[in-house]
Amino acid sequence: MRRSKGVLVFLAVALVFLTGLSAFGNNSINEKTNELEGVNKKQEAVKNQIKINSNQQETVIAEIEKLQQEIDKTEEEISSTEKDIQATQKKIEVATNELTEAEANIETKQDLLGDRLAVMYKNGNIGYFEVLLSSKSFPELLSNLDMVKLIVQHDVDLLKYLEEQRNIIEDKKVQLETQKSYLLTLQNQMKEKKQQLVVSRSKQDEVRKNLLADAKALAAEEDKLEKEAKELEAELRRLASSGDYIGGTFRWPVPGHSKISSTFGNRLHPILKVNRLHTGLDIPAPTGTTIIAAGNGTVKHAGDLGSYGRTVIIDHGGGTMTLYAHNSKVLVSVGQAVIAGEKIAQAGSTGMSTGSHLHFEVRENGKYVDPLPYVKN
Repeated sequence: MRRSKGVLVFLAVALVFLTGLSAFGNNSINEKTNELEGVNKKQEAVKNQIKINSNQQETVIAEIEKLQQEIDKTEEEISSTEKDIQATQKKIEVATNELTEAEANIETKQDLLGDRLAVMYKNGNIGYFEVLLSSKSFPELLSNLDMVKLIVQHDVDLLKYLEEQRNIIEDKKVQLETQKSYLLTLQNQMKEKKQQLVVSRSKQDEVRKNLLADAKALAAEEDKLEKEAKELEAELRRLASSGDYIGGTFRWPVPGHSKISSTFGNRLHPILKVNRLHTGLDIPAPTGTTIIAAGNGTVKHAGDLGSYGRTVIIDHGGGTMTLYAHNSKVLVSVGQAVIAGEKIAQAGSTGMSTGSHLHFEVRENGKYVDPLPYVKN
């Protein structure tokens, strides 16, 4: 009798110990699952920041290239304008020399004409008498007189022509001086524009430098989170039940509701409005709709799980687990053995959800995998 009592006491203690150990294991799984979920969210946030940073870098690089092109174009314009200024300056110098020469010719012609008229004025009729005496005939006399007049008229006409040419050259010089002044003003404006472009490019270079520093820090954070996630996945694999897979062929978790509103893979998150990995299948169903176990296994989590809301996690052995999230009600408890098709929850919209549906996941050794190959609709 005493031995029987001793055995009973031992069994009771062992039961309490095993129960506590089981609870400890389940709590550990819940804790590590929550930690992994948190790390995964951080990873997605960091990846989103890396993508934003990359897009910003592309925008800044494009802006820097555009600014550099404008700087190069402005430098070409400045160089071209400088050549125009030099060419105009040479034209001004030529015009100045021409003007000086024209004024000298006018002055010479004026002096010669003045001297000739003065002599003729002083000699008066003598000059004409000399012409007359030198003439052998009357026609020659008339011809000589006409020649004198023509010489004087030629000098007067030439003087007028020289005056006109001087005025033209002077006008040309004034125009060239005006053109040079305009080119100098234009060149100064382009130099100022270039300086502004250089300043803008320097600012963009600084922005890119900061973005590169941020990208480096984000990459380091991503590596850190990746390492942490792998450690948590390894811990989950260690905590998961050992042995062979016992789930069998998975069943569709929401009988009578086959529509999928969101598949596994990257998508624009309906609440966060950022691209991130959708880790399972979203199956719309009215609140209260029956949710069943996809396969045989043991319940490892039954209750709230962060953004998942009310969640059930079933361990099917062999490192395979299924997750059922956003339920309005959970109908199983941790440690409970379930069979495929058994009712485990009711659909709802708890946690981070935009409407009543089941979020269904399959994890292999702690990693998300596409659930579609595992279930048959």
